[in-house]
Amino acid sequence: MPTTTNGYYMELQQLRLFLAAAESKSFTRGAKRAFVSQPALSASIAKLEGELGVRLFTRNKRSVVLTPAGQTLLKRATQIVNECNRARDELKNHDQQRMLRLGVVNTLSITNIARLIEPYRRENSSLKLQVFDASSEEMERLAVAGRIDLSLTILPEHPEKGRQVSYSKRLFSESYKVAMATSHHLSEAPSLCLADLENEPFVSRSHCEYRQMLKVLMKTAGVRLNVAYITDQDDRALSLVEQGAGIAIVPEHYESLNIVKRPITELSATRSIGFEWGESENQAEIDRFIAFASSVKWPE
Repeated sequence: MPTTTNGYYMELQQLRLFLAAAESKSFTRGAKRAFVSQPALSASIAKLEGELGVRLFTRNKRSVVLTPAGQTLLKRATQIVNECNRARDELKNHDQQRMLRLGVVNTLSITNIARLIEPYRRENSSLKLQVFDASSEEMERLAVAGRIDLSLTILPEHPEKGRQVSYSKRLFSESYKVAMATSHHLSEAPSLCLADLENEPFVSRSHCEYRQMLKVLMKTAGVRLNVAYITDQDDRALSLVEQGAGIAIVPEHYESLNIVKRPITELSATRSIGFEWGESENQAEIDRFIAFASSVKWPE
């Protein structure tokens, strides 16, 4: 609503034209800046001066200079117009729903994902949170295509040049272990070597990033795994292990009441889990989510 004093209304357009002239130090340049004619700007300022009862400008042939009263109005008018612009921008986006598109590497257990996603959704009921399950390689493609804002993924030890990633935030690191049913005959051993696995039915997680590394270790040790089941679903792999159908190598954070995990003496590799993201117009939502995730208890 326009400001009222002594029975008249100071209109927002009057203040905008006043600022255009004051900042340009010229009625002609101010008119061009405000996309009005010079006579229209002069008439608006003359009317404003008449309503206020003070001179706002000292005029000469080449420029106009603010009077002390004009300097006082300049400060107030700048604040008023800036606040109106901010209100306009906020209302323009008022009906736009907040959104965050999160990519999650598919070798993170669903338990860890659920304890992150669901509480955040409850705390941010106005947010549309889309979660994409993908492999590390697929995550790269989603990011390049602009389909996700943020990746919760395996952080590379030595990032390759040219990747579409500007920032990263580590959450935790973990090793790989052998998982077996609590009743398995190897479950009492404090640790295992690769040779211990050779004759055991093995459940292979086909999408896991350790597979190539494990092949190299097996070849070096002269050991061959007895692969009995191949799956790209971790819950299925763990169910098979729980039922005693085989053993599997899993990230350390995988948990189940019906399995035990043991370290492998020859397997010292670890992986780091965290966020990766690039430059984004949705940075405020990214920052909020990362701050929340950093407050969650992770395996370490």
